[in-house]
Amino acid sequence: MPLPRFRRAACAIAIILPLLSASTVFADPPSSFDLRDVGGQNYVTGVRSQQGGTCWTHGTMGSLESNLLMSGVWAAAGESGEPNLAEYHLDWWNGFNQHNNDDLDPPDGSGLTVHQGGDYRVSSAYIVRGEGAVRDVDAQYYDSAPDRDALSYHYYFPRHVEWFVAESDLSRIDEIKEALMAHGAISTAYCSSGGFIQNYVHYQPPSDSTKPNHAVTIVGWDDDKATQAPAPGAWLCKNSWGANWGFSGFFWISYYDKTCCQDPQMGAVQFRDVVPMPFDHVYYHDYHGWRDTKADADEAFNAFTAEGDEALTAVGFFTAADSVDYTIRIYDRFEGGVLLDELSSTTGFFARTGFHSVDLDAPVELAEGDDFYVYLSLSTGGHPFDRTSGVPVLLGADYRVIVESRADPGESFYKSGGSWIDLTGDDETANFCIKGYAMNRGLHVEPEFGAIHQGDEGSPLPATPDEWWFVVQGADTIEYEVGFVSPPGWLDLTGDLSGSLAPGDTARVTTTPNGGSAFLPEGAHAAVLRFTDQTNHIGDASRIIAACIGERAVVHSWDLDVNPGWTTAGPWGYGYPTGEGGDAGCPDPTGASTGDSCFGFNLTGDYRNRQAERHLTSTPIDCSGIFDVLLRFDRWLGVDYPEYDHVSIDVSRDGVNFYQVWSNTGRINDCNWIVQEVNLSPWADDCATLYLRWSLGPTNDGTQYCGWNIDDIELLGYAVDEATGVSGGGASAPAALRLLPVAPNPFNPAATIRFETNRPGRARVAVYDVTGRLVRVVADRNVPAGANAVVWRGEDDRGRAVASGVYFVRVETADRTATRKAVLLR
Repeated sequence: MPLPRFRRAACAIAIILPLLSASTVFADPPSSFDLRDVGGQNYVTGVRSQQGGTCWTHGTMGSLESNLLMSGVWAAAGESGEPNLAEYHLDWWNGFNQHNNDDLDPPDGSGLTVHQGGDYRVSSAYIVRGEGAVRDVDAQYYDSAPDRDALSYHYYFPRHVEWFVAESDLSRIDEIKEALMAHGAISTAYCSSGGFIQNYVHYQPPSDSTKPNHAVTIVGWDDDKATQAPAPGAWLCKNSWGANWGFSGFFWISYYDKTCCQDPQMGAVQFRDVVPMPFDHVYYHDYHGWRDTKADADEAFNAFTAEGDEALTAVGFFTAADSVDYTIRIYDRFEGGVLLDELSSTTGFFARTGFHSVDLDAPVELAEGDDFYVYLSLSTGGHPFDRTSGVPVLLGADYRVIVESRADPGESFYKSGGSWIDLTGDDETANFCIKGYAMNRGLHVEPEFGAIHQGDEGSPLPATPDEWWFVVQGADTIEYEVGFVSPPGWLDLTGDLSGSLAPGDTARVTTTPNGGSAFLPEGAHAAVLRFTDQTNHIGDASRIIAACIGERAVVHSWDLDVNPGWTTAGPWGYGYPTGEGGDAGCPDPTGASTGDSCFGFNLTGDYRNRQAERHLTSTPIDCSGIFDVLLRFDRWLGVDYPEYDHVSIDVSRDGVNFYQVWSNTGRINDCNWIVQEVNLSPWADDCATLYLRWSLGPTNDGTQYCGWNIDDIELLGYAVDEATGVSGGGASAPAALRLLPVAPNPFNPAATIRFETNRPGRARVAVYDVTGRLVRVVADRNVPAGANAVVWRGEDDRGRAVASGVYFVRVETADRTATRKAVLLR
């Protein structure tokens, strides 16, 4: 199955206690409770207004957002405003609809109609396999599909998703109340009908056969609330029909309703312990999550192959019953029908049906290509699995569509009569819902980007410190060292500069400009800070600290009097704007800002309704040795509010993964040419292949505006001048170094080491053993840009054959390093 890419929103978050911990022992819950006012604090996000049949996505995100508010994780992750997650990213990319199903080839053409169906099992499948949830500002488009993933997205992951049932006699209602008090809002469903609601109080008798058709979020209760039911008591719920409906968007559902807190699938589902996505990879075969249960199986395992040098740190799975004891084991081999070489073991207990993620007691280190096996024993309820299944349209409707799943032999097994049985023998589309969660191994350094200090010539830079923190991901303690490639005279380095670092522990260093910066001439001066894993060099990293003295200068400019040959998609074009359009606000200009031509989105009028997102994309721009990069251009822009029409500026370092650096926050009607500036420094500094992208769309059915017109584009920054004696030897090392897998691997007697770099320069290729001892320097010479290859013949520096075992191949350029594992078998 494909593995999603992740960009973690935050890699370290201070531990913040929730309002009530999961282990809190409650007295009887109060007779009434409202998450909107808990000791003066509000733990409910704003009322949304859904489009189409997307209530189930709003019900899902209402629970996730409330948990993020209650725990404080949203603010601790550096997010602004209230938690706001993208319902329509889930709506498009859940994997059960005609837009996309990864288990089909091609991945579209069957399943649910987009915007017209889903439930909380669909939501959980999407989230726990690593698709999201993502923020509203990342991917909230209804009329056309947002990008599935991007490095700029912030992903949030619920460590647990739990299902509750109050029972018809309300014997377990306190469990739901306690969960709501401890972890926030709970997702639910009901049958929306004028015959069941009076004065915004809903009650569907259990005897009524109508299926649920609408999803909402429970945010409180009142035991004494009078309803149409025989007895009082009701849940306070947040709807997704806007704040003008009900009691400012809220209403009541009776405790005795047929579905709310009663249906085992849609009645009460809580997405809790939500955190920024802590994993780099998710290993899974159950793309569609829990679709059925192998009730007669207690033991099962999934087989996986590692995609890179990683540490397997957690396992995820569904339980189909309450009160389940579990045992997780990780094995290295499955041979002759037997799991062999146990690598890790973890046991525990879960009280609730649902999805659970469990941190391994001992993380397992994996190398690219390693096979590993995740074993799970469950004491009761059997093993949930994915298969081709019927999915209800619009929640609990009687009419269903078939959603296809795919499985291959050798992926999922269960034990029967003492033997392991391949699950595809029972159902050729079936896989067990057992997942492995992994992190890239080695040092992990934050912040991800370098630092910029600005000042005037002849004066010392402000002594503003920059803190860098780093952890080791994996199972073993390492020795590390932090230092400058070439010590600068204008920058001090203090903190945990060397020593031992245990897995999960954090070390910190600080760089601070000193008085020597007063002697720096105008321009950019860059120091390279190296973080070195001296044990195995996995995760070695560099950060660039630049001193920018004086004023920025123009380093690239396009007056657009000549077409630069950039890519124009859809209505984007190069030419002369004609001043047409203007249905709302201002029309297009009647000429370029300067000269005769510019770029525009439909140069001859307003943009269209229901227009999919389209881009103007530059050719690659070389910003090597340029720091504190600023984009400046002339614009004439007319666009509606972002919830209707979207415009943005994005950047990329590879032409594939784009970061959004600016978007409209309101309606814009320039009505004349104005200058816009955007800071690109985190992405553009010292980048050899920078791409700029202007986007417009998707647009709605409403008012049309003139859209983008763009002219006189400039990039400004501080350029490194080698003649000034730049600290650390100039700008950073090559922007790219790629070390391909050693081939063959395992090998005997020789292995080929292939690597690629985008600039010529010196490269050192060395081999180390598992203790970190240097075995042989295979090459140390100047290499051209592009593909390079050297051969190691399994010998040490004296030409003696080395023993069978695991070795690490390390390639170093000026300040970039890459490491791969090689296995020698004599």
